[in-house]
Amino acid sequence: MKRAAPGVLLALLLAGLYVLAAKRVAGAAGFPLDDAWIHARLARNLSEGGGLAFNAGEPAAVSSAPLWTLLVYLPAAAGVPFPWASFLAGALLAGALPVLAFRLVQRAVGDRSAAWFSALLLAGTHPMPWSSVSGMETPLAAALVAATLLAALSARPGASLVLAGAAGLARPELVLLPVFVLADVLWRERALRRPRVVGLAIGALLAGIAPFAVNRALAGAWLFSSFAAKVGRHGMLAALLEGRADAVPSVMATNLPLYLAALVKALGRDNAALLLLVPIGLWRLAAGRGGSHLPWMVFVLLPCFMAVLAPFGGPEFHEQRYIGPLVAVMVLAGCVALAALPPFLKRPAARLPLMALIAALSVPGAWTAARRYAIEVKNITEMQVTVGRWLAERPGGPGTIATNDIGAIGFLTRAPILDLTGLASPDAIPYLRRPPPAGSRNRGWNGASESGLVDFMRERRPGYVAVFPAWYPGRSFHESLGAEVFRVTLEDNLICGDRTMIVYRPSWNGARGRLGGSLRQAWRPHGRGRPARRRRIGAGRRRGPFPGGCVPGGRPGQSRGRRGSARPPRRGASAASPGPPGASGPRGSGDCPAGWPGIPPGHGRAPRAAASTRPPTGGARGSPRRPRAAGRNPPGHKPHRGRPRGATNATHAITRTHS
Repeated sequence: MKRAAPGVLLALLLAGLYVLAAKRVAGAAGFPLDDAWIHARLARNLSEGGGLAFNAGEPAAVSSAPLWTLLVYLPAAAGVPFPWASFLAGALLAGALPVLAFRLVQRAVGDRSAAWFSALLLAGTHPMPWSSVSGMETPLAAALVAATLLAALSARPGASLVLAGAAGLARPELVLLPVFVLADVLWRERALRRPRVVGLAIGALLAGIAPFAVNRALAGAWLFSSFAAKVGRHGMLAALLEGRADAVPSVMATNLPLYLAALVKALGRDNAALLLLVPIGLWRLAAGRGGSHLPWMVFVLLPCFMAVLAPFGGPEFHEQRYIGPLVAVMVLAGCVALAALPPFLKRPAARLPLMALIAALSVPGAWTAARRYAIEVKNITEMQVTVGRWLAERPGGPGTIATNDIGAIGFLTRAPILDLTGLASPDAIPYLRRPPPAGSRNRGWNGASESGLVDFMRERRPGYVAVFPAWYPGRSFHESLGAEVFRVTLEDNLICGDRTMIVYRPSWNGARGRLGGSLRQAWRPHGRGRPARRRRIGAGRRRGPFPGGCVPGGRPGQSRGRRGSARPPRRGASAASPGPPGASGPRGSGDCPAGWPGIPPGHGRAPRAAASTRPPTGGARGSPRRPRAAGRNPPGHKPHRGRPRGATNATHAITRTHS
């Protein structure tokens, strides 16, 4: 066990360096994903006696990793504040991974040097350092998969099934793990008696349904809300649920090769040498009397099922958040392969340089991930955290808030949240899935109906609405939300769904428009009585082979399409600013982390910057006039096609200097 200590120390050291890098760039410790704040709010509500619910009294299966939420709850209940409670849980798991790697490799091949090397390598290969301080469930899922493999190699099928059932509570796709464990036992021990086979089958069935049963007991639903809100819209499961069985062959023929190609590219970027050694290592783990077929099943079959059944985000999505267990298997199999190399490569003169080369290939990935981590924390802090703090400071409280990014806004405001994606508000899903009129299509994120969302919000009447404009490109949708009261624009967006977030103050008693509640006041004229130039809020869709118009295989924050990359923001643009009604934000690219189905559509051109924050009063300079009623222009009026006279560059509530 002492030989795994260097790996544990390396994991903790890298976690600390990542946090320090984020504090240096962002000014404070934080999370690189808004989803981590969802776990934080759930854990805080649980520690305060509100149950595992995002909104008090509204049970919903918001967390797709309830075991991680329960693990974060323990330090939160002890009084550890966020984000440090999540960091503590992640650091403990990051320290457990090298120990599991050491024991697994030592048991598989009996080579202490290869086991020691696996502990170091697993601690330092991306995405493990990033995930340990991400506030997300990736290290827990990787640790449970490694523990399941260790139990399988130790010929303990009962423990393997228990750990596999727990893994399904850490990542939804790991509900397939008990099936793999059962298949592995039946493959290796073909002479099993019927009672033992029946017992193993019942155990696998119980382990497989355990995540659904726990979710039912905690949240009142069998399926995670993420399936209905996001994942269930794509892949074979979506085709079968919608009665389109004829689309299954095309889904398999298209998704499988594209997903696997992107997966190989991502793993090769992490460590190409380990990827080349994986076949040898998987063969060595399956060979022999005490071998197991479970490692190659996890590494080969699991991504195939992920690609075909319900793909979402792709392998690179959220810094390889969904393929963390596969990276762990790659590292373990690659280190096992070192013990299966020809004898002349096992000599110290040849083995030490080979280990040094393999370790050196993991350094660039971990180094660049640290830089991205710092920028991602900065993005979340400057956008979602800033909006959440601004809303929390409203006199009398913000009331109910409708938003499409519920994490930090919900955590900081403690207000009731209407989730416009349907994750925390399942009753919004029928409105999101409203079919479009004949001859048109739904243009909202993930195929959402913008008119349905407006009707949903009109029924629930939130006090504020905070949205990414590129997710809902329809102009009438934004007109229906009333006056724009706050906006945040990022100059170096890497992880947020759009580089601009706008906060609206709706007036649900206003006049009804094309979407049933369009407020014409949102487009008032300003400057010498001339109307403000109407600019389309949102963006055109990028063209691509998948829903959402994205291209698979992109890095986080990367978008590719026929329009190319976006222009840099204009001078004078700042991180956050309140804007006039109807103003739109600086031009720039959105975020298409991996280009897989389910990524927000319309990420190509974001809105332009507001030209002025002058109140919509009109009149000559120095002599404000009474506001003219919105609507038609006076007879003979010629619209002004440039900047209104007297308009100046936007003045901003928050000004930041970006490097």
